[in-house]
Amino acid sequence: MVSFTRTRSLPGVELMTARGSSHHWRVFHERYAICTSDAAAAEIRYRKNSHTIGDRSTLLFEPGETHETHRVAKPQDFNVLFLTPDAMQKFNDEMDIPGQPHFKPVPDINEQFFTSCKRLHDAINDDAAAIEQQSRLTECVGMLLSCHAEKRVPTLPDPGKQPLLRARDFLHDRFAQSVSLDELAKLAGLSRFHFLKAFTAQFGLPPHTYQINLRIERSLPLLRQGMSLSHVAETMGFNDQSHFFRHFKRTMGVTPGQYKGRTGRYPLGVKLI
Repeated sequence: MVSFTRTRSLPGVELMTARGSSHHWRVFHERYAICTSDAAAAEIRYRKNSHTIGDRSTLLFEPGETHETHRVAKPQDFNVLFLTPDAMQKFNDEMDIPGQPHFKPVPDINEQFFTSCKRLHDAINDDAAAIEQQSRLTECVGMLLSCHAEKRVPTLPDPGKQPLLRARDFLHDRFAQSVSLDELAKLAGLSRFHFLKAFTAQFGLPPHTYQINLRIERSLPLLRQGMSLSHVAETMGFNDQSHFFRHFKRTMGVTPGQYKGRTGRYPLGVKLI
């Protein structure tokens, strides 16, 4: 069972809860995601490396990146706290930390941080008073930034990566449009075969799946704003509403209608197949 909870008290924040999930996730992120697992035994691929998830473990994902589940040894119980880049940056600025927040994918998170996350999840799910939710969030993110953020090390541009970045940016600019593999490969100056292999290795997803995930991510604010499903599907470039429905459920674990819900706080769920 997967559910999403949002609250007026915490703009820019969303909580995903999964119980008994054996789903193999393949997700592109445009938000920061703090994943805390109560019960888990799985392996994921993130930043070109494999990471093991166990009970009471924590993983961090940054905007513009993807992760993919490779192995699930037992049903998992976990929560994912999503924060928009603006929300995270605001906390970063308030703490006078220069630059953009950056984290290791598997930091040495202590029990205190894990407990802080759990208290925040409970406050959101229980629809606690606004001041409690905001205090719990401030405590949790403050602990994350002060103890586990790391500075980005300046690096020289990688000439071999630049053509792939151009192709990726092209997809971002035209995420709702039909884009051919020929166009992308030509933009990168590679054959279709070599481009497909290089893009997948660099960004964790083949270009067609990357575009679908990008469309799903861009659809979330529109659904939260109450836009009709047919309009969202059309705006995001899906062939029709059923096409949108199928890809959304596969990616998010719930249907677009269940995710959309209603204004305010609402838990929504659907069994993963």
